[in-house]
Parts: sequence; structure tokens; C-alpha cells
Amino acid sequence: MPHSNTPKLSLFSSILLCCTSMVGSGWLFSSQLVAQHTGNYAFITWIFAALFIIAIALCLSHIAAKYPYRGINARITAISHNAVFGIPFAFSAWFGIAIVIATEAQASTQYLAPFLGELIMVDRKLTGIGKSLGIAFLCLYLLINWYGIKLLSRVNNIITVLKIFTPVFVIAVLLASHINTDNFTQNNNNHYGVSDIFPAIVSSGLIYAFNGFQVITAFASEIRHPKRNIALSIVISIIIILLFYLLLQFSFMGAMPTNKLTQGWQGINMSSPIVGLTIALGLHFLTLLLLIDSIITPSAVGYSFLGSASRMLYGMSKEKQAPHFLSRHIHPQKNISIPAMLTNFFIALIFLLQADNWAQLMVTVTMLHLIGYMAAPISMAALSPHTKIFAFPVFIITSLIMYTLPNKDILLATILLSILSASYILIQGKSQLKNSLLFSSPFVIFLWLLYVNESIWGHIIITVLFFALVTHSRYVTLCQQHQKHPQTIS
Repeated sequence: MPHSNTPKLSLFSSILLCCTSMVGSGWLFSSQLVAQHTGNYAFITWIFAALFIIAIALCLSHIAAKYPYRGINARITAISHNAVFGIPFAFSAWFGIAIVIATEAQASTQYLAPFLGELIMVDRKLTGIGKSLGIAFLCLYLLINWYGIKLLSRVNNIITVLKIFTPVFVIAVLLASHINTDNFTQNNNNHYGVSDIFPAIVSSGLIYAFNGFQVITAFASEIRHPKRNIALSIVISIIIILLFYLLLQFSFMGAMPTNKLTQGWQGINMSSPIVGLTIALGLHFLTLLLLIDSIITPSAVGYSFLGSASRMLYGMSKEKQAPHFLSRHIHPQKNISIPAMLTNFFIALIFLLQADNWAQLMVTVTMLHLIGYMAAPISMAALSPHTKIFAFPVFIITSLIMYTLPNKDILLATILLSILSASYILIQGKSQLKNSLLFSSPFVIFLWLLYVNESIWGHIIITVLFFALVTHSRYVTLCQQHQKHPQTIS
């Protein structure tokens, strides 16, 4: 049980924590990527992505407000159905965030490449020294979380001000001195159309950029007035960050030197876009500021996600989806599960060591995020049937966004979750074989059907049938009859 005097996050601190987690490494890459993929439609693409994330957030916050448990974003399907049914979703939500910890440490290292050169990166691959520097960043995240929510709140509030100041200052300088409206003429946008918007939500990293919204639900038991503040902090922070990204997009596209647009936006391919832009414009004082921010921004997301992933793993342990020792040892003063935090630290370390660069993991992480998102509308519809009219289209849209992913990434995630589910069934033994197959197989079968199907209409039909099955009152009741109700813990 958490200590009775544990400090609680205020609404202001909750908003800052969300904002911190949504302004990570993505802001230094996403403006270029979405311009490449959509041209002037970039602004509409950002708005569509934000509306989608708000819809997912409303589903998730509805459940978190009713069950303000530690790591609720990894536990929602275990609460609405049962722990076996929730295995794929919990794993995807947790593992996706755990990998992000590695990508942010990697990003902080990679952003130093233009200044340290081949010492840390050669041919877009981190060197031994580069990976050692990444490990140092991971150790910093661990240290901040080690001292608990009180230090995390104080550090985060300070870091948020610093990390938000830098991009806002960059935007202000670009808007004031380097905007060329000719960059938005049709000459640079004649390859684009409305049909490019939907696929770009994933391919441009917009899901990755906004994904930090769910961090606050992992701290649900540590927020003041959770019924009000969880939803409010998420929605407010998403709107703030959307405005930020729209201004960033406009300043990036408007400030781009004309000589770099001879092949349109498709021809822009800088390895470090914002830094590359400031160098091209001769804004060397901004380049220096970006050097500092390249350490602060990803690191703030990294330490936030280490805390979030640890709370998610704690929640999975309480639902019998992970080893019991991960939820047994809660430090009475620091209010953290030390085994869960160390487990996430070493997982992030493994991924950091095996990956060559930041971009290598982004699409895989996005696929896992989308699978994790699917749990929110399913659980909300199961727990509150009157919300199904909202949850149903949210689930369909999430599935359609998955349709835009490369087949190889869908296959990788499907194989991964199939192995996990099979391992869980084997551990449960013959006595639980029937229930394990009944509850864990529907989603795995659903993913395999999506993978083998190539028609968008077939994709929609499969999605509709799956949602109808797993949110049907009889199936939900059957699941709940075999559910061990979660303990009323924080």
C-alpha cells in the first residue's frame, strides 16, 4: 500500500507532465516528415491526429476516473473483461512505452551527432561511445525516478518550462524574421491531396509525437481529484501541444530557404531538421540553444516514461499478468516499485544497445501504441454500454490507422503477441486451457486476420465483427465470471 502522506499531483502539475511527455524527440523530426508526406495538408493532418488522440484519451480517462489505480492504462481490459483477455493490450501498452525510454535516450545522443561527428555516430549508426552516452542518459532517468513522485514533480515542472521555452523561442524567431509565404504556393505542393492525410498520421510520426498523453493515467492513484483532473489535464494538454505543433509546422515550412525547395517538400531530407534549418539560415545562436534542448527535451520524456512504465508493470503484476514480485515491494517513502522500475530500465538498456538509430524503432513503437489504444474503446464500451455509440467509431478509426502500416510491422507485432499469449497459456497449465484459449485468442486471431487481409472493406468488416463480439454483454459477462476483481489499491 502507498504511504498515506504521499504527495499528490495537482491539475497544473498533471498538465505539465502531459505536455512534457508530448514534446519529446518528435518535435525535431515531425515537421519535416509531415511536410514531405502531405505538403500544405500538414496542418490538417496535425488536427486530425489531435482529434484522434483526444477521442482515445476520453475513452481512457473515463475508465481511469472510475478506477484510479496505479498503472490503469495497462489494466483497463483486465478490469472490464479479465486478466487473460487483457494480456495483448497490457503487453502492447507497457512494452511500447518501455521502448520509448530507449528511443529518447538514443535521440538525445543522436542529436549531438552534428556537433560531435563520427565520435558518436557513423553512417547513421551509433558508435560504442555513442551507446555509452545513451546508457548515461538512461541512468539519469533512473536516478530522477528513484527519488519518487515528489522529486519527479519538482524536476518536471522546472524542466517543462525550459524545454517548452526553446521551441517557442525558435518559432518566434523564425516567424519574426524568416517567413517566406511563397513556400506555401502550389509549386511545392502539386504532388499532394486529401488522400495523403490519413497515412501520414503514422508515417510522419504524429502518433509518436502525441503518445505522451497517456502518461498521466499511469499516475492515476497519485493525482488530486482524479474524476475531474485526469480528463481535464489530458484534453487541455493535447490542445496546448496541438497549437504548438501547428505553429512549429508553419514556421518550419515558411522559413525553409527557397534553394532547398527545387524538388518540392519531397526533396527535403535533413538528418536533424530543425538544427539543419537554423544552420542553413545562419542562426547560430539558435543552433546552440537547440544543442542544449536536444538533451533536455528527450530526457524529460525518458524519465517520465520510465516512471509511467514502472507503474504500468506494477498494475500488470497486480492483475497476474506479470510476476508477483513486481508489485510486492513498494517503497513506503518513495512510493515506487523498485523491481518494476529496474525491470523497465534493463529492457530499455537492451533495446538501446541493439538499435542503430532513433528511426529504426519508431514504426514498431507506433504499432504497439495503436494496439494499446484499442483497449480503451473496448473497455469503455464493456464497462459502460451506453458509451458504445462513441467507443465504436473510435475503435474503427484506430483499426483503419493500423491499415496504413507496412505489413511487416503488423506481422512483427502479431508474432510477438502470439508468442506472449501462447507462453501465458502454457504457464496456466491444462486446467486453465479452455479459459485461456477462450479469452486470449480472439484478439490474436483478429490481428492475424488483419494481416492476411488486403482489402480495406474486408479490414472494416473484420474490425466491426471483432468489436461486436468482445463488447457483447454475454461475452463480457462470461469474461467477468472468470475475473479476479482488482484490489482497491493506488
